[in-house]
Amino acid sequence: MWVKTMPRKTSQCTYSRELIVLVFIIGVVVGYIVTYEALVNRIIETTKITQIPLGNLEFLPDRDYYSKLLELLNNTNRSVYIIMYVVKYDPKETQDPVNVILRKLVELHLRGVNVKIIIDDETLNNYPETIEYLLANNIPVKLDESKNKVTHAKMVVIDEEIVLIGSHNWTESALSYNHETSLLVQSRDLAKQVINYFNSIWNSGRSM
Repeated sequence: MWVKTMPRKTSQCTYSRELIVLVFIIGVVVGYIVTYEALVNRIIETTKITQIPLGNLEFLPDRDYYSKLLELLNNTNRSVYIIMYVVKYDPKETQDPVNVILRKLVELHLRGVNVKIIIDDETLNNYPETIEYLLANNIPVKLDESKNKVTHAKMVVIDEEIVLIGSHNWTESALSYNHETSLLVQSRDLAKQVINYFNSIWNSGRSM
């Protein structure tokens, strides 16, 4: 009795097709990964995004900002660049947290540290004692370029390496009572970008 056998060619063809499909899928996935990484790198390059390790970030809510800022200023060696929307010096309260910070800046200035402050007209109009104190102690201070421009930033750069940025103004309320949030970022790359931003305002700012 003659028995017809199925040719093996069909199973081999099926295997070949599956292999081709698998190779195609792998190629698509690899291509997607390569394209994605290239796109991310391009975005970082064109937008000047600085990638920062999580270990170089510190969350500073509420009063943590004030204690950390004083700690950093006590160890400052070269420079402190400040942009602050409101700085409220209070001549009646020697232990006001803002007074403590400003006295520390005067101390650093006398020690040869490069201290510069940019403030908004909000400080000039409402807290002129702040300007008087800074100028009396020879701290370089400027307003932004125009009364019509609001400089609402709150940031500090220390020793061209550490950046403090967030919601804290330098007022007793913000430093002692309010719910405020800021970040400490340790990054020379970011500090360089922030200093460039600072200089762009400083160079066009109004002298006091």
